[in-house]
Amino acid sequence: MNQWLAVGLAVLSALCLAVGTQKQGSAVADRARGPLHLRTILALLRCPRWVLGLVLLGLGTGLNVAALGLATVTVVQPIGVIALVVTTLLHAQHRRLRINRRTWAAILLCTAGGGAFVALAVGATDPAHGISSWAEHTVVVMLVVLVAVLGSAAALFRHSLGGSFYVVGAGVLYGFVAVLVRLTLTRVQGSSGGPFDDVNWIAVTAAVAAAVLGGWFVQSAFAGGPPDLVIAGLTVIDPMVGVLLGLLVLGEAGAGLTLVTGLLMTAAGTVAIVGVAVLSQHHPEVLERRADLARQGRAAVDRGVPAPPPPASDRPAHDRPGSHP
Repeated sequence: MNQWLAVGLAVLSALCLAVGTQKQGSAVADRARGPLHLRTILALLRCPRWVLGLVLLGLGTGLNVAALGLATVTVVQPIGVIALVVTTLLHAQHRRLRINRRTWAAILLCTAGGGAFVALAVGATDPAHGISSWAEHTVVVMLVVLVAVLGSAAALFRHSLGGSFYVVGAGVLYGFVAVLVRLTLTRVQGSSGGPFDDVNWIAVTAAVAAAVLGGWFVQSAFAGGPPDLVIAGLTVIDPMVGVLLGLLVLGEAGAGLTLVTGLLMTAAGTVAIVGVAVLSQHHPEVLERRADLARQGRAAVDRGVPAPPPPASDRPAHDRPGSHP
């Protein structure tokens, strides 16, 4: 009964996340291009559409946490792929875009590959396996290092990073967060004293920091691409990271994890990732933006605007600064 209740909560969560993502994504795209700045966030706080999206994302997150309290990450997280289809339809309607065949094919690859990956993982996972403190600490240390590396990269290279970096980074961070939320809820439910006596507050702090950084990454990804591309990356990468952490770090692998199962999981994961890559190249909004840039370039040439100088390394030696006596 708890499993089915968790599935119902996860479906509601996916719907909230889909609508919230579309609302926030369209609001950010209307106000930002390129790297996101703090002043952009402050301006978005005054945008009713963005605030509504934030409320829906918060509600969806709460429902997802409730579902994780009733079932494992392997059961709950993959259901979020529903959000991909819903977000795609909503965004196409909002932008009056015609969804092309390659976009539908990419969505099918993401859904089928992600679903097959997790279905195989369910048979390879032993949900009754107890999680050791050492394994939990290992996940926390991995997440702290990950937050430091991704945060530093975003701060140092934000002007040169593309949307794919933010999507993948957010998906990996949220996968860790889902695992730590599940472990924390398990500790609260199994506590012999007060409900918070056994809580690992270092794990909670790391999860909060990762969630905040992941949220910033999502908003940055909205500024550089359509929201359904963002949600595609999240719904594919997030559950895969959660499942892999469970199998390889937390020791949840059961007797069903054989070499053949591992190879099939690898193939299914590859299919899902290819779907995200295809979506990032052939989504109608991506094609529209690419066409706009091409038109702007042709217009600049027609107006006689000179092309920007090549990088210093590509200039002839006699034209480089310092090459003359």
